[in-house]
Amino acid sequence: MKAIKALVIFMGVLLFAGLGLLVYAMSTKARQGASPPAIATAVTAAEFGRVEVPVPAGVRIEQMVAAGERVVLRLSGAGPDRLLVLDPAAGRLVGSFELAPQPTAR
Repeated sequence: MKAIKALVIFMGVLLFAGLGLLVYAMSTKARQGASPPAIATAVTAAEFGRVEVPVPAGVRIEQMVAAGERVVLRLSGAGPDRLLVLDPAAGRLVGSFELAPQPTAR
C-alpha cells in the first residue's frame, strides 16, 4: 500500500512539473512574439550609388515581378526574350536568362 501511495505522489509531482514547464514555454514564446518585428530600413540610391542595367537598344520591359527579395524584368524586342534578375537591396544585377527559341522538329 505504501508503494502505491508513493507512486501516486510521484506521478502527481511529475504532472505538476510538466504543467509548469508547459506554462513556462508558452509564456517565453508569448514574450518573444510580443516584441515588434524588425522593420527593414528603406534602401536609398545613396547607399549603393547609380546602377546601370544593360538593356540592348530596341528592347522593351514587358513585365516586372517581385520575387522574394529580388526583382525580375522580362525584356522583349530585338533578339530573343531575356529575364534580368535584380537585387534592389544591393543595387546590382544578379543574373540574366536568355529565352532562346528551339528549332521545331520535323
